[in-house]
Amino acid sequence: MLMKRFLAIMAAAIMLWPALAVAQTNQQQSRPELFPYPTPPEGLTLLRERCNFLVYHFWDRADLKKVFDRPEGLHAAFGDWVTFMPYCAADTAKLAIRNLLQAVGKDGKKLVKVAQMAEYWTDSDSAEIVSEELFAPFAAAVATSKKVPEADRRHFARQLHRINSSAMGQVLPALPYTAPDGTQRVLEQDTINTMIVVADPEATESTTASIRFSIDPATRLLVDEGMLRIAWFYPGDLTEVAAASLAKLPDNWITGVLPEVNEYFRPRMIPAVYLLDNKGRMILKDRPYTMALQVFNVMAAGE
Repeated sequence: MLMKRFLAIMAAAIMLWPALAVAQTNQQQSRPELFPYPTPPEGLTLLRERCNFLVYHFWDRADLKKVFDRPEGLHAAFGDWVTFMPYCAADTAKLAIRNLLQAVGKDGKKLVKVAQMAEYWTDSDSAEIVSEELFAPFAAAVATSKKVPEADRRHFARQLHRINSSAMGQVLPALPYTAPDGTQRVLEQDTINTMIVVADPEATESTTASIRFSIDPATRLLVDEGMLRIAWFYPGDLTEVAAASLAKLPDNWITGVLPEVNEYFRPRMIPAVYLLDNKGRMILKDRPYTMALQVFNVMAAGE
């Protein structure tokens, strides 16, 4: 197959770039080839150049009037395409996505299908390449289309709202939550750094994290000096169990429950930690809580 020949040329790079190996595995599965994958010219020798070519021209020889009749093969091919995107230029990936969306945009069913595949491969719990940046254009295309069912439009509009709310560099909007005493409150943006934790405090990993944050000298210094606030939210409704769990956290932390957590965040770790700078911009997410501890130690050392 063309895909195999292409990967053979870059065999040495496979050890360095896991996505190439993933794509090769997908192509070797027991499924007939849906369409010939593009073969980069021999003159393109750099990995970035070859991936740029592959990503941009991936669908050139695909008959988009027929490939949707073979959903399993299309799903796997879409996955192959996505796994190369981290190794091509960002502008190339954006253009390739735009071209595909333009090609299927007039057909509501096809548009929804490509958005669902994009969600699976880049934004689901089983995503091979977790990337809200890659998923966002697909979600936006469906959310703004008049050719798709209302239910699909609402679903992808919610995903787009969540991405726009908590994307890296974005200012997180005011966050409504319920305090342990049942009062409705809002976490407004402040002029100090904020760490938001979304997790059940009783979960083993969360308990360890809460202890580490509460005893870490740098974290305590920043909180005591008014340079950092910590807000810990239980992902769900307010119950006696949730209130009891939150009561075990330090008194100088903001605590509450966040029933609509998926409107703002997609927790991918336990605990899920989100760090905002003093302007409310997201600067850390989808990383182990220990990275936040490292940031706090650097901040404290700079004072």
